[in-house]
Amino acid sequence: MSERTARRQRLVEEDRAGPAEGEQMKVDADWLLTRLAAEAEADIADLYDEAGDLLPIRQWPAIWRQGLVTDLEISALYEGTGRERREIGHVKKVKFAERLRRLELIGKHIRINAFKEIVEHKGLTALAERLERAQRRSRAGGQDGADGEHGADGGAEPA
Repeated sequence: MSERTARRQRLVEEDRAGPAEGEQMKVDADWLLTRLAAEAEADIADLYDEAGDLLPIRQWPAIWRQGLVTDLEISALYEGTGRERREIGHVKKVKFAERLRRLELIGKHIRINAFKEIVEHKGLTALAERLERAQRRSRAGGQDGADGEHGADGGAEPA
C-alpha cells in the first residue's frame, strides 16, 4: 500500500469515528478556524486512486464529502449503434469549492485578523470641544457673552 493510499485510508477511518460516544461536537471560533484550515489544506489527490481514477464517494475523506466538492457529474460514453452499442467509459466532471474564499475567511477570523481594517477617527477632539461649548451656552440660558464664547455682535463663534 502506497503512502498516499495509507494516508487516505487513515483519514476515512478518522472521519467514520467522529466524536467519542457521549461527546457533543463543540462549534466555536476555534472549531471554525480548524475546519477552514483543514479545508484549505485538503489534498485533491485523496480523491483519486493510484491509476488516477476518481474513487467512489464513500472512499473520500469527509472534508471533501462535506462541502469541498460542490458538484459531481458522471456521463457514460458509448460506441456503436443499435445492437452493437456498448459502453466504453465515463466522463467524470468534479466541481470544487473556492479555496481562495476559505483562505480569505481564515484571514478574517477573529484570532488571525490578517485583513483587520484600521479605522482612524479624526476631529473627535474638536467635535467634543464644540459640543461642550454648545452645552455651556445652553445652560447659560442664551445670555449673550455670558461664557465668553460669543463675538462682539452677540452671535456664536464660527466653527
